[in-house]
Amino acid sequence: MIDIEDVVRPGDRCDFETIPDKFAKDIEGEKKYYITKVYDVNDDGTVSLVMPLDKTKLVVLSEGEEYDLYFYAGKGIYACRGRVVGRLKDDNNIPVAVVETLTELKKHQRREYYRYTCVVGMTTRQLPDWEEKDFMEHNRLDVLAECKEKSVIVDISGGGVRFVSAEDYEPGKLVNCIFVLQTKGINKTHNLVMRILSVTPVPNNAGNKEYRGQFIYIENGEREEIISFIFEEERRIRAKMNGY
Repeated sequence: MIDIEDVVRPGDRCDFETIPDKFAKDIEGEKKYYITKVYDVNDDGTVSLVMPLDKTKLVVLSEGEEYDLYFYAGKGIYACRGRVVGRLKDDNNIPVAVVETLTELKKHQRREYYRYTCVVGMTTRQLPDWEEKDFMEHNRLDVLAECKEKSVIVDISGGGVRFVSAEDYEPGKLVNCIFVLQTKGINKTHNLVMRILSVTPVPNNAGNKEYRGQFIYIENGEREEIISFIFEEERRIRAKMNGY
């Protein structure tokens, strides 16, 4: 059994996800994803997390809420389920949530969440309401519709993308996206749908916004192709740095 105090340190990144209601049929029933950091690891085995931000808004974690936690520690990524058991503010008025672990801490390979910083062109379009409904029910798109709006992916994972665009996309809406990645010397076009999770203005550039999108109904084979692209690019960069 892994003790949290043996692997997790203050300042480590912590990602956590809400646990959706499996009976919900709308966006409120889907996972929400937050990024924060460890404030402290306490003597009683609980861990204190800095309250996260959603864009510029503080997300206040309520006592009794449960989350799937992922700690990015020096020895790897560790996962467990946790419950908020307290809230406090430190001497600098930083809001903190105290979380107890409900399951054993285990090393975790979150391949789908390995992110790669990049600059990749992408075309996009927001699905109208009727097509969004049809996609969610039947997993199909309007074959005559074209993605003409220009966007740029700034980081990518097997679970989604962060991208910059001058277009106006609302959080919660579905966006069709098309981009090309090269794996093993072969260009592969990815035609996917993502749900917009968040939007943030780009500093010093009033015309652009930064979006975070989560892929919807992506097949495992296509997800693995994206992950392979990420690992291949990281290997190429390491080899270049080492002079190979």
